[in-house]
Amino acid sequence: MAEALTRQAQALEVEYESMTAHKNRVDALLRALDGSEADSRRLAHDTLPAPALGTGFAEARALFTAYDTVHGRLQRLSRGLAGQIEALGIAILTAGKGYGGVDEETRTRMRALVRHAKEEYVPARDPLARQDGQAGGTI
Repeated sequence: MAEALTRQAQALEVEYESMTAHKNRVDALLRALDGSEADSRRLAHDTLPAPALGTGFAEARALFTAYDTVHGRLQRLSRGLAGQIEALGIAILTAGKGYGGVDEETRTRMRALVRHAKEEYVPARDPLARQDGQAGGTI
């Protein structure tokens, strides 16, 4: 029994250098996202005013509504990606320490990221949930 546990522990052992390199790549992705056109803060400020597409006819209103919808979804996607990348970085950083070795600030941040991801999750948009028959609602 002890030998099996030792093998399992060895199988789960974290290679620090590999995980550090991966975390550095994740951090670089997050920095690239933060500085890019896909940054949710930049998307929030770069909006198109409604009159820019025309006024007084239904097509202009419909086009602006579509633009506004897509713009809002891009903002949510950007925030979601940033959160997922940050959560992955935290998971990599804390991998080997065990949950008991993680400071309270990091735990709180990870819980906030998980809570936000759950709030934003839409099963109808998840191809795996649709495949398993768990998705409901509209896209």
